[in-house]
Amino acid sequence: MTSRNFGRRHFLGAAGASAAGLLATSVSGGVSPATAAEVLATGTGWDTQALLQKLVDMRFGMFNHFNLGTYTNEEWAAPNQNPAIFAPPSVDTDQWADAARSAGMSYGVLTTKHHDGFALWPTKYGTQNVMNSGYKHDVVRQYVDSFRSRGLKVGFYFSIWDRTHPVQATGGYHVSDPAAGVDSPQITYVLNQLRELLTGYGEIEVLMLDGYAWQMGHQQVPMQRVRDLVKSLQPNCLIIDICAVLTPWLADGIFWEEPFGITAPAGNTWAGMQGQTISNGWFWHPSTPTEGLMSRDAIITHLTELESRWTSFILNCPPNRNGKLDPNVVARLAEVGAAFSPNPRGALPAQPLRAEHLITPVAAYATAFREPEPPYFAIDGRADNKLQTCWSTWPGTGELAMPVSITLDLGGVYTDVTTLEYLPKQWNRQNGTDGDVTSYEISTSANGVTFTTVASGTWATGPTPKLAEWAPVTAGYIRFTAKAGSGGYTNVAGLRVGGRTAKPARQSFAVAPNRAYKLINPASGKALTVLNGSTANRAAVVLAPDTNAANQRWTLTTDVDGYYKLRDANSGKVLEIGFRSRTIGEKAAIYSSADVLQQQWAITPVSNGKVALTNRFSTYALGLTGEATTDGTTTEQQLYRGSAHQQWTLVDVT
Repeated sequence: MTSRNFGRRHFLGAAGASAAGLLATSVSGGVSPATAAEVLATGTGWDTQALLQKLVDMRFGMFNHFNLGTYTNEEWAAPNQNPAIFAPPSVDTDQWADAARSAGMSYGVLTTKHHDGFALWPTKYGTQNVMNSGYKHDVVRQYVDSFRSRGLKVGFYFSIWDRTHPVQATGGYHVSDPAAGVDSPQITYVLNQLRELLTGYGEIEVLMLDGYAWQMGHQQVPMQRVRDLVKSLQPNCLIIDICAVLTPWLADGIFWEEPFGITAPAGNTWAGMQGQTISNGWFWHPSTPTEGLMSRDAIITHLTELESRWTSFILNCPPNRNGKLDPNVVARLAEVGAAFSPNPRGALPAQPLRAEHLITPVAAYATAFREPEPPYFAIDGRADNKLQTCWSTWPGTGELAMPVSITLDLGGVYTDVTTLEYLPKQWNRQNGTDGDVTSYEISTSANGVTFTTVASGTWATGPTPKLAEWAPVTAGYIRFTAKAGSGGYTNVAGLRVGGRTAKPARQSFAVAPNRAYKLINPASGKALTVLNGSTANRAAVVLAPDTNAANQRWTLTTDVDGYYKLRDANSGKVLEIGFRSRTIGEKAAIYSSADVLQQQWAITPVSNGKVALTNRFSTYALGLTGEATTDGTTTEQQLYRGSAHQQWTLVDVT
């Protein structure tokens, strides 16, 4: 096999993990028919075990990376390129499907949109699509028609990370461009494009998401909303997230990304899909027609090994600039089909239980953490092959001694909260299992102050996801206490909460919306005030004596994700962190209201009458510069440590 260097990321660490020790129950049977109305009404209607059985029974599929990168000789096409670059004389999807059939494949997956944002269908959202290209035809329609006409199932690849629109995170460990970011309109953009794909092309068996966990995270694009949309429109569509962790995490099934060293290990029982490329790259390159391809025997070896590992093999075959597979690719696929016959296989082993219906927490605080990594890292949904954001209490001595706890704010009070999942660290396991939680307790609260224990237990060390369940409760806050951990500390990389068999429903918010409040700092007794009653954009927000003035009154409104906007009664403008900043110490100000994340705040009760304000975009809390309490002290974003100067008392003045 030729050497491969694919540009997206490089893997360090173990190549696989055992599924032993997972909590699981058998949920057998065929895929039950379900309508969107049933799913929306009941929160049920799909059988994940059966869907995963269908995935592994599909066994062998074709991945088609065909997009703008085909014409720019890039694995990641640059954003904002002229869509006219995409100009095949025709697109022969019939040839692709015939080649898939000749290889014995049963399904195909098309890159409907890659990271640059160019869409292969005539989307109504954005101009980067085929209707503005040199080929004004719906490639997605051609693809599904060709593959279905040959009895092949259809799947879509969709990159949430869109660098043209843009939909991308900023300030994190992957992207550093401060001028770009994800705002609420971009979240809507993602959902609208997915709605088009899942309503306009019939039944879609698999949806592969990319650029989410390793680029975006929950607070930027809530997986809860993406998952709810997909399952409401296509209950029997299996979601796979291309995220180079070693174990199933965010989606229904795992994607083993072989070019980065991640393969389904011997003895694996997790249902998933392993991807490899037949040529040197995901996209077509000028060298593809003449280069050495993955050999027939290597492909057959993959198929044979993965049969016993409950993994479907998806082989990328990139179409060329004429919209066809190169002759050497077609010939190699025919060789495979002539030489390989699948072996019989029984029922898929019971898969791990999951929080099928997610709630995206809006904030988190902890009794201890290793600075500068905030507790928020436990809920941000960010993970990749060697980079995981973690709530860590290393080195486990002194003030960081266990037990330690983290409290999650769910952004409202929900019914039917039953499940917590915990993802231990995935990378660098050869250095040991220190940081794995081995003894835990979970408590819930409806008000953020009074908590009731609902679950406790022990877990074995190791990278496998852990799950705890309890009887349904109404809760807005989850407290996860690590009572013991290997090495004497915690290293929690991923917490998911929600319901497993029923969809939680929001009943109320932590603070009554559409009312006016004063925000009094308990360290000083002074009020959050717009300096000098200014109505100008970027007017400073400071401490001042409480005079009950209009520039000390804030009206709270909520948005769909459980965050609040704080509107100054005097100017009508809203509280934000200036300059779209994730820098600790950046000052708070008022600005004209817009649908942007830096103007959205989590309001989390932290004790009787006191709350913390956490900015959605930066994930930092509103505190006082230099911990001062004098008149005119500026407010800024800080790493929340539970100090009085970072807390606020809400006084209802409506």
